[in-house]
Amino acid sequence: MGRLLALVMALVGVLAACSAHGNATDATGGDGYGFVQQSAGTDYVSVGNRHAAPRLSGKDLDGKPIDLASLRGKAVVVNFWASWCAPCRAESPGLAKLARQERSVAFLGVNEKDGTSSAKAFARDFDMPYPSVVDRLGTLAAGWPVAPGLPSTFVLDADGRIAARFTGGVLPEELAPVLTRLQAET
Repeated sequence: MGRLLALVMALVGVLAACSAHGNATDATGGDGYGFVQQSAGTDYVSVGNRHAAPRLSGKDLDGKPIDLASLRGKAVVVNFWASWCAPCRAESPGLAKLARQERSVAFLGVNEKDGTSSAKAFARDFDMPYPSVVDRLGTLAAGWPVAPGLPSTFVLDADGRIAARFTGGVLPEELAPVLTRLQAET
């Protein structure tokens, strides 16, 4: 009975790590980042309350260096994902399609705790048109406000400040209005 209970608790932990769309979010300030909840799983930060995104750099899936700071000057969608995460798999076709449509917006993936071959296969299978930083140990993710579960998506304004956060899978019809809103601010 003790082993069964331990197995059930481990399974609950694994499922909680890979969050589903619609889970409750912390809209009480987001660790000082000023998130204001828009709808289930979506937070938006008003211009005057935005904070700079944490430093994010490393190597992409092919081993080339990449740095989030190099994308300043345009809105950036930062998506935390893993090949083994079912909601990540569900949202990826829509993110890839939106990345192709929104040429004025940069997209950057952050691959969490994946093996190189699994991550590359995922990017190839979903035809991801944007690079992903490898975060094998989860240390890059830990620096973000309310450390993201998977999947999580942050939208940065042109100044590199966090403007929105989506917890759980995000659909293009949820993300596109936030990008339009950011473009209207400039």
